[in-house]
Amino acid sequence: MSAFPSDPLNGGLVDFARRLRSGHISARAVTEAYLARIADLNPKLDAYTYVAEEQALRTADALDRLLSVGIDLGPLMGVPVAVKDLFSVSGMPTGAGSNLDLSDCIGAEGAFIDSLRKAGCVILGKTRTIEFAAGAQNIIHPTPWNPCDMDTHRTPGGSSNGSAVAVAAGLCGFAIGSDTGGSVRQPAALCGIVGLKTTYGIWPSDGIFPLCPSMDTVGLLTASASDASVAYAALTGNTVAPDAVLAGVRLGVPGPGCMESMDADVADRYEASLQLLEAAGVSLVPVSWPTQKEQQEIKAIYAGMVPADLLTTLGRDRFQNHRQDIDPVAVKRLEGGWDLQATEYIRLTRLQDKLATLAHERMQGLDGIVGPTVPLTPKPVKDVSESVSIASEFVARSLSYTRAANVYDMCAITIPVSEPVGGMPVGIQITCSANEEIRLLSLANAMSPIISTRID
Repeated sequence: MSAFPSDPLNGGLVDFARRLRSGHISARAVTEAYLARIADLNPKLDAYTYVAEEQALRTADALDRLLSVGIDLGPLMGVPVAVKDLFSVSGMPTGAGSNLDLSDCIGAEGAFIDSLRKAGCVILGKTRTIEFAAGAQNIIHPTPWNPCDMDTHRTPGGSSNGSAVAVAAGLCGFAIGSDTGGSVRQPAALCGIVGLKTTYGIWPSDGIFPLCPSMDTVGLLTASASDASVAYAALTGNTVAPDAVLAGVRLGVPGPGCMESMDADVADRYEASLQLLEAAGVSLVPVSWPTQKEQQEIKAIYAGMVPADLLTTLGRDRFQNHRQDIDPVAVKRLEGGWDLQATEYIRLTRLQDKLATLAHERMQGLDGIVGPTVPLTPKPVKDVSESVSIASEFVARSLSYTRAANVYDMCAITIPVSEPVGGMPVGIQITCSANEEIRLLSLANAMSPIISTRID
């Protein structure tokens, strides 16, 4: 990894909160520092599509004034945040990664962004996203530069790729993304950071461009599991997740038939991580799901129901009239919903409900599931964007391990493993039952010192 200039929050959110309240730093100073880093690094990394410099500085000054009179908004007060360009933010453009006018599909700023403001966050601007959040690679739209390799332009994945790059490069305190099939976890894993996918419905979805309303979730991208715990607690009103005691923890490990093939270097780091967990007292329990039949059913949901939902949001006329303006990878996805019959759509929605119920039953007696987040390491952009078919194949393969958590209605997190392969990040995914975010974050906090390190 290449070294970057000093990150104002490289000590984490807890350390920043302490320094802010002790007067060693101000919200204005840290915001100016991030804006300077963005000005320096974003021309190459292309993480941000819009930087709200004046608005951010006004917010920071207002927060400093509040602190000066003893008004404290909590642990995220003064933290500069980046927001995926799928979320409506007052005073900022929202494009959902598209050249089309989608204002009628998004609406005004929603409750989640309002919760960031009430927590005292400073919104720095909007980060790049795959068009419509539909996948992990575009062809006609720019791809942010994965900071794991500053010499070769490698893919950061998607769809929350700008948010992942912003966190990995130290261009924000933490970032906001959305996850419908791995769009937080996959880019987080490929960029060597932490990505939290919350349970469906934990946070409201108003003011967010919808990809698939029955599976869209808001997620957090952070530099560490500790930061994810602090941010999640502050934004939900929960207490910060404590570190789990790993001795006696039971984690399910999917068998070979439960996952499509992974690259050998990813498999090596995954197996090494399992050995470290076992040595720490974790009981690894073989599980036989998702079965091969369920893997095909999950593929069918993403090939039919998801594009049909997106097509409904866009409208058939807009798609037909502007398909030449849409990235061809997204066009191919959308075509999967064009001829979907109502009976088949209903069958797929019922199938999703059935699989979610089944997953809940299977989790009895398990604290979580552990597996690799992505079956590959970051590839050169030129190798995954040569054609629509190559890009589509990359999207399907790179999201093949993350989509089950959305269909099963579970919460999940990715944490980076230590000793990255040839300098390339590898992520380990932990998955827990619906509404078990505190357990999930507790496991991530405890496992991180054993298998994970921030790659610098």
